[in-house]
Amino acid sequence: MKKPISLREHLVSHLKFLQNNPDKLSMHIESGRYRTTLANGYGMESISPVKFVIQDFTGDADLIAFLLFQWIRVHQSELLANLDKNKDAVKFEAEFIDNDKVDVMFELELTERVIIQQQEHGVYNFSYPEEPQYQLASPATDCELLDDQGNLLATWTSVETLNTVALEMPLAKKP
Repeated sequence: MKKPISLREHLVSHLKFLQNNPDKLSMHIESGRYRTTLANGYGMESISPVKFVIQDFTGDADLIAFLLFQWIRVHQSELLANLDKNKDAVKFEAEFIDNDKVDVMFELELTERVIIQQQEHGVYNFSYPEEPQYQLASPATDCELLDDQGNLLATWTSVETLNTVALEMPLAKKP
């Protein structure tokens, strides 16, 4: 479970309130799950419904949401890109302690792939591949389609890609 730790580190390192009061941040995973298939290999996925609470927060909760979304863009981007998931991706609750303090709770579901490879002598190696990242798409390109004999079948220019991104899928790293 690397992602919850990464999220905690992100919040503490970027939110001044938590830099001064790291003990005010608590994180919980309730009803987490693991899943795998009968496919060859030993890989699995963890599903972690994460709740984190910041107690006695004296700032604007929108700042916490902003920092959370910046982390999600890199570490769980399908919560932003998938419109079905986006609707309920991040939930929050707040309890107003007084005019200056609030306890705020955020909830989101994180998934994490775990690649497990058997090494020599029955030892297993666990690795955690990075999430796919969105990159600027390639510029418009002149294209040709040829048959097996090299005869030209069609020509076209790909779509101009201003403000367009493509999902780049990282390959699992070999140990």
